[in-house]
Amino acid sequence: MAPRARGHAMATLVTRVITLAILAASVVVMATTARTEYDLIYLLDEDFGQIHDMSFQDLYTYRYVLSVAAIGCAYTLVLISVAAIAVVQGQRIGGTGFAWFLIFMDVVLCALLTSGGAAGLGLVVDNQRINGKSFDSGHRKFYTSFDASCGLLLAAAVCTVVMIMISVSSK
Repeated sequence: MAPRARGHAMATLVTRVITLAILAASVVVMATTARTEYDLIYLLDEDFGQIHDMSFQDLYTYRYVLSVAAIGCAYTLVLISVAAIAVVQGQRIGGTGFAWFLIFMDVVLCALLTSGGAAGLGLVVDNQRINGKSFDSGHRKFYTSFDASCGLLLAAAVCTVVMIMISVSSK
């Protein structure tokens, strides 16, 4: 492999590792964010003071964003091994068709990460706009953490765009 091609392979590997770290951080932030609140519906019944835990499982958007981040982690983890083998062996794995397939899959991953991040950010903005000043500190902390997790998804999408640019320029 020529020095320029080895540099592209190394840059792809480093960018994939950074993407995996960002996606893993997004999953950790989202999965560990929880808020406990008293459910007002139960305050009116005889079950006074029943506690309701709010987490990523409460709305479909949270589940979608977590699923997107998990799929991105799995995909990136698999392709890190392919990129590492390419760097160690000093040659591309597969032919040109395989390289174009990987570029296509990176584009699909980028679209998935972007849609997950945008859906989550949209939900946070809408909830903050609708509920406005009625958010207590627990709600605000929950939505801020979820907002940060969606921002990390969008950062991973930017890293994926960089990977695509490196891959296309090396072909």
